[in-house]
Amino acid sequence: MLGLKFRGRPPIDYAGSVKDVVAFKNEYAQEIMDRSKHIDEDFVGAILGQSVMQWSDRAPTPALDEDGNFCGTDLDLFSFLVPLAARNAVIEIPHYKNRTQKVIRPDEWHIDGPRFGNIIRLISHQDALSFSVLIFDRSIVRRDSKGRETIGAPRDFMLVDYGGVWHEGWHELRFHPTAPENEFLRDKHLFVGDTVSFSNYVHPARWQSIFSAAHFLKKMLLARIKDEAIFCRSEIKRLSAKGGEYVDREEGEEPESRGETCPIKVRTLEMELDMPNLAGAYVSYKSTRVGWDAVRKHYKFLKYEAMPMVQFAVRANEAAYFLFGKSSGGEWRIPYWMGNREWQEGVRLPRGRIDWNRMVLSNDCALRFRVKEVTKRVAADSIDS
Repeated sequence: MLGLKFRGRPPIDYAGSVKDVVAFKNEYAQEIMDRSKHIDEDFVGAILGQSVMQWSDRAPTPALDEDGNFCGTDLDLFSFLVPLAARNAVIEIPHYKNRTQKVIRPDEWHIDGPRFGNIIRLISHQDALSFSVLIFDRSIVRRDSKGRETIGAPRDFMLVDYGGVWHEGWHELRFHPTAPENEFLRDKHLFVGDTVSFSNYVHPARWQSIFSAAHFLKKMLLARIKDEAIFCRSEIKRLSAKGGEYVDREEGEEPESRGETCPIKVRTLEMELDMPNLAGAYVSYKSTRVGWDAVRKHYKFLKYEAMPMVQFAVRANEAAYFLFGKSSGGEWRIPYWMGNREWQEGVRLPRGRIDWNRMVLSNDCALRFRVKEVTKRVAADSIDS
């Protein structure tokens, strides 16, 4: 591997689990960095399973204080939604207003009423601090090229706006809790009537997570997934060029975006993990129908399952650092297990023009971030007059 070889004094001692990951002594880190090692659903699950957002081991504050006044629980929305997504729970969104342009598909239509369906997954924006829930929306009717009609289509609904604040286009999610979920909500006194109100979508203490071994592994895995997806895409093109016999032909008409849009500027956090180049090479797929099917299946897994799940976990941690990572004095906080490490301010990459905050983690690994402003286009009718 080509190391970055950061120069300076030897790293100060810090948590052993972090040290093993950023020095690539950890077995997961070693497999991630080696293209010859297979990345599958079990491997991705093992990485994600090391730090799962959940409610089962939490002791949240009650929704009402001792005098019966509403104060809101400190249980965060994501810690409750992640387990719901894991069991593909059905949720209902009674009222929803789009933040972006409406997308109209000529072969689909919406039955008036609330949106509802099984959660497919939680998704995040790659650049902005925006989060959505993807459901199999059963208020959608689809008609295929042969005139056959079916119920349901994937739709995503924004929960957190581009700037890392609640999206105002929704106010309520409804679901039927399982017995353990219902017992937890009642025993912890989180209900006000039949409603649970969340103050935060990520817990304030989660800012520390960006310094954990589990987070660094996710950052490495996300880079590996993107790299392997590019390889699979090139393999698909290579096999498609062999006479075209493997080319997929998608059914359905092209969607159309409708409505006026306006640009808005929002602040976001960009965070990168500098690390060595991936080693080794991927194995080419056979030029057969079996090879074509295999690469298509793996590409879809990487692009539409693994990448969204890992990116969501990564961006949730980074959103927590953006929202809660500063001390009362305005300095970016660093947890105790990082030893005496500090952020180096105003660091520029070779031939770069952008100032970063950087922390050297090992001779081959460094973490850097910056707060920047990005422009997003939103539906004109979603902006308050």
